[in-house]
Amino acid sequence: MAAGTGRGGRVRRWEGAQVRLLSLLTLAATWEWFGQTADPRFFPPLSRVLGAWAELAGSGELAGSLAVSLQALALGFVLSAGMGIPLGLLMGRYRALQRALDPYVTALLAVPMISFIPLLVIALGLGLASRTAVVFLFAFVIIAVNATAGVRQADPSLVEMARSFGARERDLFLKVIVPAALPAIIAGLRLGMARAVVGMITGEMVLAVVGFGALLMTFGASFETPKLFATILTVILVAVVLLEGVHLLDRRLLPWRARQG
Repeated sequence: MAAGTGRGGRVRRWEGAQVRLLSLLTLAATWEWFGQTADPRFFPPLSRVLGAWAELAGSGELAGSLAVSLQALALGFVLSAGMGIPLGLLMGRYRALQRALDPYVTALLAVPMISFIPLLVIALGLGLASRTAVVFLFAFVIIAVNATAGVRQADPSLVEMARSFGARERDLFLKVIVPAALPAIIAGLRLGMARAVVGMITGEMVLAVVGFGALLMTFGASFETPKLFATILTVILVAVVLLEGVHLLDRRLLPWRARQG
């Protein structure tokens, strides 16, 4: 049974890879065809974009921008996860804390994060600290909210059973509630990573013209459309790789979900 299940999982992954490859090839062909018929100043063909990408990669511009951008992204995301997950778990476990903090969490969800940028400039200046703070703000709330929801999804019967066997609050929290909340926490990390990439680009374009944001601003202002699209593709590729990393974490921590999928 286990061997059959593993074989079935490999077949499903292979079929999924085939579908994704076919979708990618279809998109590439459509892009090239449309780019050849459209005004290249606004929508260049994929072949020109790939040529521009090779030029940027060869000159080191992409690698340098990637190094700068990943600094703020990594710091901001680690801080948002390191603070958002514990806070979300505590809010889910203790209703008094959730009632106290819920108005602020709701406000952060409702208010556009870009509106906080002037305050960040005043408090932190225009350097790495402010860009890290932007990434943090974009990712923190969604991670905390998902962790809170995960605690709420814990099976009450399991909690009561653990209590009936004399489980202490600490053991109950770490061995019953946190494992039950893991699927929602991983989902929050996935959403948080996507929002962190948005925050990274926003901070670079609004706060300090560095990294990928600098390339986007420069190529957009000078109408170097192939290089602009090449930079956008690079940002998308970085986001896909990072999200795949979260997916691998999901499969490692929750192998039963991978087998079901």
